[in-house]
Amino acid sequence: MSQQAPALKKPGLVQFIPFIIWLILIFILLTLPGKDFEKVDMLIPYEDKMVHMGLFGGLVFFFGLAYRKIPFAFSKSKLIFMVLFATAYGILMEFIQKYCTNHSRSFSYDDMLADGVGAVIGYFFIRYIIIKTNIKRLK
Repeated sequence: MSQQAPALKKPGLVQFIPFIIWLILIFILLTLPGKDFEKVDMLIPYEDKMVHMGLFGGLVFFFGLAYRKIPFAFSKSKLIFMVLFATAYGILMEFIQKYCTNHSRSFSYDDMLADGVGAVIGYFFIRYIIIKTNIKRLK
């Protein structure tokens, strides 16, 4: 009798819950009126851009984390797609801030750039974690 290869497990919704929560959190934070955030002196240069990088880097990270738990499901192309998705989501959020909020949030090309840079950082971060995890499994 020939043995069949085990069926590949497809990602379930449960594994994407952190990603979905993060996606919703980004939407909420970027559509809240700017006056809801306490004004602090800019002790860190470009603090706002760093927040954008963290939000969209986290989006790619949580997406990769969901796929990391599924044998043979993770691929570089899925992560690259996610970087593009996260960047497009960041651009969309800027247009939502411009046209769909009460204009208390500002439209910014710099924020779009920070979103894209954050997505790329998230890509390299999750790739590093996956490579490290796979090396430990082989030992």
